[in-house]
Amino acid sequence: MFFETEEYIREMILKRRPNERIIEILASFLTEERIKTIDKVLANRMGSVQIAIERPYNIHNGLAIVRTAEALGVSHIHFINAQLKKGQGKGTAKGTMKWMHLHRHSSIEEFHEAIGSLILVGASTDGEKNLDNLSLESPICFLFGNEKEGISEKAKQQCDLLFRIPMFGMVESYNLSVAAALTLYDYLKRKRKVLKKDGDLSIQEVIEEKAHFYIRSLGIEQSSEILNRYLL
Repeated sequence: MFFETEEYIREMILKRRPNERIIEILASFLTEERIKTIDKVLANRMGSVQIAIERPYNIHNGLAIVRTAEALGVSHIHFINAQLKKGQGKGTAKGTMKWMHLHRHSSIEEFHEAIGSLILVGASTDGEKNLDNLSLESPICFLFGNEKEGISEKAKQQCDLLFRIPMFGMVESYNLSVAAALTLYDYLKRKRKVLKKDGDLSIQEVIEEKAHFYIRSLGIEQSSEILNRYLL
């Protein structure tokens, strides 16, 4: 998959070196404006909210969600049984993929194991709860299915609960990317109000993400060259 190689290389860079040292060294190669922007973005990141897409029919709708999620402060997106090719969808995501953690899973079971203790809530027209009634207390992952069939029956069985987005017109369902945008906007707005702050990353999580962002800002090749030079 097109995002796996870069993500793997970044992880290898980070595993071999302390995050604090990566930040210290790479900071001198970034502009003051970029550093301030990164600090502001990370202060607004919501680590307790993730999103997943099962078998997207139109991959561009799935990748549009990446752009929306990043804009709203979500970092982790899971693709389940998605067919993506190298370079596909770069125009749709508008460069946001490099600031995200994108995860690929071959099955719903593999995905469910990967998200650990996150509460899994699936979007479904027959959901027992409305979006605005979802609890804000526990870390959560929103699951969306494809545009034609929604989430699979197997996926529904893995969910802790199903929710619906209210509709008042003749249409039977929202477009996939629209449904995800409405869900994230509403839920994150309410959660930030309860938290009385715009982000919920711990100090350690901020440090880890900052190291990622510095590497992403300079690019893998340049970052590796710089770190090899100073950390031999």
